[in-house]
Amino acid sequence: MSQLFHGGDLHTASNVFGRPVDDWLDLSTGINQHSYPAPAIAPEVWQRLPYLQPALMDAAASYYNQHPCLASSGSQPVIEILPSILRALGSAKAAWLADVGYQEHRHGWNQCGPIKTYNGLCVQQATQQIDSAMANDEVGHLVIINPNNPTGTLFSVEQLLFWAQQLNNGFLVVDEAFIDTHPTASLLSQTLPDNVVILRSVGKFFGLAGIRLGFTFASPRVLAALQQHIGPWSVNGPAQSVAIAALNDQVWQQQMRQQLIHQASTQLQLWHQPLLQLGASLAAQHELFRCFAMTPNLAHKLHQSAAEQGILLRPVDINSGKSLLRFGNIDLSQAKFQQRCRTWLRSLHTLR
Repeated sequence: MSQLFHGGDLHTASNVFGRPVDDWLDLSTGINQHSYPAPAIAPEVWQRLPYLQPALMDAAASYYNQHPCLASSGSQPVIEILPSILRALGSAKAAWLADVGYQEHRHGWNQCGPIKTYNGLCVQQATQQIDSAMANDEVGHLVIINPNNPTGTLFSVEQLLFWAQQLNNGFLVVDEAFIDTHPTASLLSQTLPDNVVILRSVGKFFGLAGIRLGFTFASPRVLAALQQHIGPWSVNGPAQSVAIAALNDQVWQQQMRQQLIHQASTQLQLWHQPLLQLGASLAAQHELFRCFAMTPNLAHKLHQSAAEQGILLRPVDINSGKSLLRFGNIDLSQAKFQQRCRTWLRSLHTLR
């Protein structure tokens, strides 16, 4: 039952568990609960065809640094079409992806050629596996989710640039959807080699998943190929207006980073001890989510019992003996939801 829908799919969750959509505490995503306060939309924005505004691209250049980029309706359409484009431009050998991570990447690459996987739970093991495959010239393209969702693994800028250099006619694709809380860890802080593609989204850190806006950073030939597939009017006008304000608001960005970093320990403490007592262990900690490792049976029991209390979590099965359970942030100013969480946690002794 827990695998029937993506995180954040409250309508399906409501149908499954019989709870109104507006009565959920949705912790199944890593979307910031404190969304950027969207400005009023000028009337003409609703009337004009949404050609890309120069102000949007200027704001993107300011926030992400001066790199060639393409705006799109979120990262998802790019994730779907990028594998076929990169295989046409580069190597036909296997693409290497994390065995645990955002599965839309795997789905996209699996549609147009061979794939192999490296360890998505441990940076050290992943590094050894990728290094070995590189030495044997087995890597056609390398896909990194940095930091990984849901495992939280993070590779250094130096390591990623080294792998990009080692690729033989292949591309390094790095999904940085969750990197905004630590901008210096982004490859966009560096000069990008021509075989590097970076995916960014305004959905997670800015809490603006509903406007569907993402940016792809790559060489001009990759961006040109992507543009042909995406076509005109790829980002709606209201989304552009909101994003211009959000990407330019350096004061909000800095304050939000500090707030999320400051509250991370409080977010963790709410869940940590009760789950440890059930036999779970902390597997990942990020400013926007945390994951606990446990048996699949326990993960599915917790997912079910939480949903019955109006708390939506995200289970991720790893193998027959291990699953992850991801907890997004709660709004610490909302006493109602804090109380709901504590009530559920107090009931967990019945699951032992």
